[in-house]
Amino acid sequence: MDKDPLTLLRKHLGYPAFRPGQEQLVRAVLNGRDAVGILPTGGGKSVCCQIPALALGGLTLVVTPLISLMEDQVRRAREVGLRAAHLSASQPADERRQTAARVRMGGLDVLFIAPERLEQEAFTTLLAQADIRLVAIDEAHCISEWGHDFRPSYRLIGRIRAHVDCPLVALTATATPAVRLDVVRSLALTDPELVVQSFDRPNLAWRVEGMSPQASRLNRIHQLLGRHRGTTIVYAPTRRTVEDVRDGLARRGHRCEVYHAGMSGSERTRVLQAFLADECRVVVATNAFAMGIDKPDVRFVVHLQLPSTLEAYYQEAGRAGRDGQPATCVALYAADDREIGRMFIDTTHPPPRRRHGALRLWRRICSGERPRVSDPDQAADEQRAARLRSVALGKLDAVQRYAKGPGCRRGALLGYFGEEAPLRCDACDRCASP
Repeated sequence: MDKDPLTLLRKHLGYPAFRPGQEQLVRAVLNGRDAVGILPTGGGKSVCCQIPALALGGLTLVVTPLISLMEDQVRRAREVGLRAAHLSASQPADERRQTAARVRMGGLDVLFIAPERLEQEAFTTLLAQADIRLVAIDEAHCISEWGHDFRPSYRLIGRIRAHVDCPLVALTATATPAVRLDVVRSLALTDPELVVQSFDRPNLAWRVEGMSPQASRLNRIHQLLGRHRGTTIVYAPTRRTVEDVRDGLARRGHRCEVYHAGMSGSERTRVLQAFLADECRVVVATNAFAMGIDKPDVRFVVHLQLPSTLEAYYQEAGRAGRDGQPATCVALYAADDREIGRMFIDTTHPPPRRRHGALRLWRRICSGERPRVSDPDQAADEQRAARLRSVALGKLDAVQRYAKGPGCRRGALLGYFGEEAPLRCDACDRCASP
């Protein structure tokens, strides 16, 4: 097989050339280097796994948080000629055993797993028996406590180094400079190739609409759907709200589907396939629909309310206009939205008066040990919890500044990610208004 990356890209994926940043990442891992790729939504991160898998032989292991979308990831890998499979707890035991046997026999090119699988001794044993040539970490920002979607299980990925001798590539669309450093440190990457592409999406028109507490957001979404044609995603913060919005829009004559993590896997697959095949124009969803949706022609994304971080908002709204054509992103905002975000933070990062180190105290009580206030481990836990809470509150404040602050929306988003921006974009609600 010809292992030239550009030749493989043209032959297997049908693209005439790499997108910015892709070739640099691909050639780095083909030369045995670790790499970190910060590519914007729609920047083609999957190519940075598929081309190396075609060129390197052996097995490419992809760690991904998208359990609900693994089947789609496998399908896309197979479409470019890769022998691909995934392992997840939702599969029958026989299917998991067959996949493990294919790994041992060299019968797979790509294997997708969730990070939680790294906790299983049987899987780490399987790693030692496999010919792994590349480890790819999808949505790598999840590894950072300072990121917007921290998943503790992602911290386990560093353990892979004890079982494999190959390069690692970490990929994400949303990472501030601080998160990038944390990814490198947490994965113990050695002199990684760092590729950071611009976050700028000039084809997107960014808008925030202020709402009074008494105003009906559902009615406003109904009005917006009447104005904006084309494929649309409506994001809502909870499963119950998603269902309520879908029902309300249906009563107003809109045909729409619903998507959230509480649905069965088969139902989520049905909705995703209908969405990709243009069989439904509108999907009302939680952020479970944010990552891994490979549909280029979404023309409109509306948020019932702003998420609690700009990283999450950029990623979700960034589903729009991946084909480079004009698209619109609208977020509804009311003065009490910050308090709702604060309530979520109080649950995930409790304030000091509600923080008791429950797990640590429970273990000590069970062992008969009397906890001491001066315990250094407990003090360290308290300090770490306080830092995480402070970071979360800072991110929430950044969302409020984006919603209420002066100046260009596009510039505010780019500045948050450490990138310079023009003073005006002539497309957002601030710059386009008189």
